[in-house]
Amino acid sequence: MPAMRPAPADTAIPHVELTREMVLAWHLRDDLRAGRSLDDPRTRLDLALWWISSARLEFPAQAGERTPGDVALAGEVLLPGTGPRDAAVTRLMDFMRRLRPGDAAGYDLATARGRRALAAWYYACAVPELHLFDLLGAREREWLLAPVTPPLPPAGLPLPRLARLLWENRADVRDAFDLESPDGPAALLAWYFAHGVAEMRHQAYAAWLAPRGPEETPPAPPEPGRRLPAAPPPRHAFGANIIGYARGELGIGEDSRMCALSLAQADTPFAVVNIPVGSCTREADGYLDACLAEDAPYPVNIFCLTGLDTARVWLERGNALFAGRVNIGYWPWELPAWPEGMADAYTLMDELWVSSAYTRDAFAKSAPIPVRLAPMAVAVDRITPRPRAYFGLPDDRFLFLYTFDCNSYLARKNPLAAIAAFREAFAASDAPVALVLKTMNVREDDPRWLALAEAASGDRRILFLRETMDRGDVLGLFAACDAYLSPHRAEGFGRTLAEAMLLGKPVIATNHSGSADFLTPETGFPVAYRLSPVGAGEYPFGEGLTWADPDIDALARAMRLVTRAPELAARRAAAGRERIGSRHHPRTVGLAYRERLRGLCSR
Repeated sequence: MPAMRPAPADTAIPHVELTREMVLAWHLRDDLRAGRSLDDPRTRLDLALWWISSARLEFPAQAGERTPGDVALAGEVLLPGTGPRDAAVTRLMDFMRRLRPGDAAGYDLATARGRRALAAWYYACAVPELHLFDLLGAREREWLLAPVTPPLPPAGLPLPRLARLLWENRADVRDAFDLESPDGPAALLAWYFAHGVAEMRHQAYAAWLAPRGPEETPPAPPEPGRRLPAAPPPRHAFGANIIGYARGELGIGEDSRMCALSLAQADTPFAVVNIPVGSCTREADGYLDACLAEDAPYPVNIFCLTGLDTARVWLERGNALFAGRVNIGYWPWELPAWPEGMADAYTLMDELWVSSAYTRDAFAKSAPIPVRLAPMAVAVDRITPRPRAYFGLPDDRFLFLYTFDCNSYLARKNPLAAIAAFREAFAASDAPVALVLKTMNVREDDPRWLALAEAASGDRRILFLRETMDRGDVLGLFAACDAYLSPHRAEGFGRTLAEAMLLGKPVIATNHSGSADFLTPETGFPVAYRLSPVGAGEYPFGEGLTWADPDIDALARAMRLVTRAPELAARRAAAGRERIGSRHHPRTVGLAYRERLRGLCSR
């Protein structure tokens, strides 16, 4: 609820009880939280008003039916009308005025004209757009349907106030119908039923206007959103449903694909439920298409999603995927503690699997359910070998590679440190080296991206690849480069580092968080760091927590060492390849999964 106008100052704020669903939605929506706290009674009230008015469009499964209490809260009069034509301002009307100042600009509640203009916009536009008909109480309905003219020929119907409000709200309708002329009201009424009802989505209003007997009630309007039925009981006694971004071309999408590969290599039955990523990420990876299912046929669900997105799926779909299953959250997390405000997400799961000791320790601080260390599989079998020229890269230079997704928070991925270390390590511009920064989902107006581009400007040795590549080409790029660099501030697991190691590349990375499980002085080049506070806006729920700032001098020294001591680099790279190949082999990982699943399915 960003930049909301103040509410009328002289109104008492009722106490509202917030449900688990409301609190989860609050923490999932940055724009709702923006600078506000649930300790504030007005914020709690506004959240309740947002929930009953708007949540069904985004979270149809959990927003639920509107109750008489919701209708009473929405319809409470803040400013009464001063005459029969003057609109009373209700709590929900005022909330919409504050929530959407761009639509409700200039409506001065201190004047009858301003209140009437607000009512015209609210009832003619906002109510049908957000499908708020069932939040209108009897008093409001009576006021909207009250005739403002005597019966008009030829139908003998009066012009209802609702049609008049629409006329007041739309300049084109006012221009078309002169209500001071003899025929104007009748012409407006005819247009309203012939065209206005459909244009403005007033079908529910029209149903209320239809003649009916004294005992009849208006038909209930159709509900917005998509409500999914609960999944049928599991059809099989053993196996797992992998729920995640199966087609999404991003790191957490690879978690789903590697989970499936691991189960397959351990002869464990599974199905995959794809969750759409959204418009910001390409979804063209068809690796698991043959395994996709609409329901969840097995008794255990493995959610290869963040805890935040698992909560979002529950709010959107309800119990359709959760009921009657053992639910495992295979949750990544990059900070040293799970946010207190998202504690309710734990109630959706029976246990957590985590891919690193760092993430295990983060969740174990607060989780009321078991947290099990379950290292993830790493595989590079889908590689498409490519020459450097395919990517536009030079053949005569030692290439350092760093890959990152701009959607994964640039402050966390810390590519600025890669540029700073590269320039310090190889100050002479004629050194036969280059730094390749492979990224995707760039937002040109992001200040952090602009700062990164500025830091790289003027150095032709720093090369950007800014496209979403097929999986085989991404691995082909890894193979085409000489070393991998990751100056991250935090990683839940560190998949790109592990993939580079499995391809036999020397890896230089911050010696912190998830990757510390497998990147050691024997298997690569871990770099010293100092802990620093997570900055405002740098990562969700980062306030009060810390992550790592790698030592730039140490990064630079490691980069020089890799180029000047090729035998040492090769020896550590070979050890790293052995470490990933044994600890993270899909069959090794899959057998561990299978053993745990057998225990869960035999409950």
